[in-house]
Amino acid sequence: MTAKTALVVGAGIIGACLSYRLARAGMHVTILDAAGPHRGASGGSWAWLNAISAQEKSYFDLRQASLAAYHELEQELSGRLKIDWTGALVWDLNTYSAKSDSPVQKSWGSNARIVNADEMRALEPMLTSPPDGAIYSADDGLVDGAQATQTLIDAAQAIGARGAFGRRALSLLSEDNRIAGVKTDFGDLHADVTILAAGTGTSDLLVPFDITLPTSNRAGLLITTAPITKRLTRALWTDSVHIKQLADGRLVIGENDHAPGALDDPEATIAHMIETTQKMLPALGVLTVEKTTIATRPIPGDGYPVIGAIPTLDDAYIAMMHSGFTLAAITARLLTQEILTDELSPLLTPYRLSRFAA
Repeated sequence: MTAKTALVVGAGIIGACLSYRLARAGMHVTILDAAGPHRGASGGSWAWLNAISAQEKSYFDLRQASLAAYHELEQELSGRLKIDWTGALVWDLNTYSAKSDSPVQKSWGSNARIVNADEMRALEPMLTSPPDGAIYSADDGLVDGAQATQTLIDAAQAIGARGAFGRRALSLLSEDNRIAGVKTDFGDLHADVTILAAGTGTSDLLVPFDITLPTSNRAGLLITTAPITKRLTRALWTDSVHIKQLADGRLVIGENDHAPGALDDPEATIAHMIETTQKMLPALGVLTVEKTTIATRPIPGDGYPVIGAIPTLDDAYIAMMHSGFTLAAITARLLTQEILTDELSPLLTPYRLSRFAA
């Protein structure tokens, strides 16, 4: 290993996992973020760890590998990272149709299975009128997005990482045909390697170098309710809303369709989401909205992650993706290995920035 210092731009879940992995590998890590940990998309994420939403085998394999990496991460952190592995029931048409088998169920080695309405009632008695069928994905995990991100930041700092919070990344520092760090609104930060995990801010940092990263970033609304009696065992990803319950009793409800105009009137959307949830799960009783969050999710133009070295910029790397929570653990593990050894991971071959060059 020749690189000794690393600058991670972004303190969401991707940046948090990367900072922990790099620090654990012995590097001197600085974490840069204008707002601080989990203040962007990671703090407003439904935070569902899954493989079944993959539409291609290579993407499924990457997501499955990340679930395994999370189990290892849990052991390393000795219980500090709280993941609920009770699984999810899914009846969103983009993932499952009752008229056809799930591709995951057919051939990809998932532990997911098709269940009918009676099986759904047995798995989740709160559902009084379940649909005809769904996927039961038993291996899925759920986390509190902000809490999980903060846990990884704390773990990274406990082994030497330094937080540079409240400082905005203005541009990349280019010296002798390499990236030497970042110019911020409070001075320059230098490092042997610079990793862009800045979510929706990533593409702007690449513009001065004539590197185009197409994006289809999308805002989403998340509701957190006041705590209620623990009733839901599994997460519900439905064709209207998605619902999970945290260990402290709070429900986290996300809007599913992200339809154009859905956030033109957030209050109306919030009211509709609460009404839909209470109709689906009437035994929950009256729900009180404690907090709402609107966050813009970073989504590369083709919908798939962008991970790895940045072509034409020596000592610079990128980690930008939707499904950041699912992919954070494996992204951190594989990208750290590539930074330390220069050996490329086959799992990341389809997800290089170079695919947009054409």
